Amino acid sequence: MSKLTFIDYDNLPQPRKGQPVPERLVEGNPQFLAWDIAQTSDGVVRSGIWEASPGAYRSIKGETFEFCVILSGVSELIEDGCEPRRIAAGDAFAMHPGFVGTWRVIETTRKLWVCRD
Repeated sequence: MSKLTFIDYDNLPQPRKGQPVPERLVEGNPQFLAWDIAQTSDGVVRSGIWEASPGAYRSIKGETFEFCVILSGVSELIEDGCEPRRIAAGDAFAMHPGFVGTWRVIETTRKLWVCRD
């Protein structure tokens, strides 16, 4: 069995559909698609692709560390108490445990992510 997982963007598995929980919705009606790609045997480290349509919602990381690379679209991350940060295709960043803020999707945004819980 191979110890490599390649991502074929043109042939992704069936996505999970979702949306922000009502108490985190800020504006609009953002809809999410999530493709699970790979994870460790204990599920502590996971990776995948996530896509969101326009709207805004509260993002609360809790104890999760998440590394992201924006593949397409435009969004704005607004960490509580900080200036808004515009993100677009090619941008990469890490959201550390304890992050709390607002994710505003301006144009449908797709990201590659790796999380450690």
